[in-house]
Amino acid sequence: MKLILEKRERVLVKTRAHRRVLRGPLLGFLFLVAATSYLTGLLLREDLAPWLVEGRPLFLALLAVVSGVLLFVWCLRPWIRWANRYIYLTTERIVTKRGRRAAGQHSIGLYAIHDIVAVVRHNAPQLAPGTLRIVLGEDRVDITHVPAVARMRGHCVGAITALPHFPAVDGVNMVEGNGGLPPMRPTNEAHEQQHQHPQNPREWTEHE
Repeated sequence: MKLILEKRERVLVKTRAHRRVLRGPLLGFLFLVAATSYLTGLLLREDLAPWLVEGRPLFLALLAVVSGVLLFVWCLRPWIRWANRYIYLTTERIVTKRGRRAAGQHSIGLYAIHDIVAVVRHNAPQLAPGTLRIVLGEDRVDITHVPAVARMRGHCVGAITALPHFPAVDGVNMVEGNGGLPPMRPTNEAHEQQHQHPQNPREWTEHE
C-alpha cells in the first residue's frame, strides 16, 4: 500500500533503515552455509558407522529442512522486514511505514513536534547513521538506524520551520546552529546556540 498524502502534501525525503541492520543476517547466512556444507560433507563420507550409512538419506533430508527453516528465520525474515520498512518526511508529518497494511503505519504531525535530536555514537562521521529522537511534549519517539541522521534532522527542522503559522514553543529552538556538542551526547546544536546566534529560519529543503 502506497503512502496516502493529503491535499497539498508532498514527500520531501523517503529512505529505509541503514544497511547495518543486515549485518546480523549476513553473519547468520555465512555461518549457516559453512555449517550445512560441513555436515553434508560429513554425512557423505564412506567410513561412517553402518547405522549412519543406512540412515543417510533421512539425515540429509532432515539437514535440508533445518537449514531451510534457519535460513528463513535468521536471514530472509530480517531482510524482508528491512526491505518493507520506510521512513518518510513530508511537508506535514514524519511517517514510519512497515509492510503494506495500514496498521504498520505511524505518523507524527510536524506541528506536534517540540524538538528533534540526532543521536549518534562517539566520534561518528558527519553522515553516520543513528537514532532520530522526536520530542512530543512529555513523550518522545525514537526512530532507529536512520541513515545520515544529522542530515535527516536538518531536513526535518527545515520542514517544520517552513510550516504556515509555525508555532513558537518556549524553551525550544528549532533553528539550525553551527556549533557542536561534546562526544557521547545527542547532536542537537540548536540548544547550544540558542543565546549565541540570531535565529534565522532555515530555507525550504528540497526532496532528495
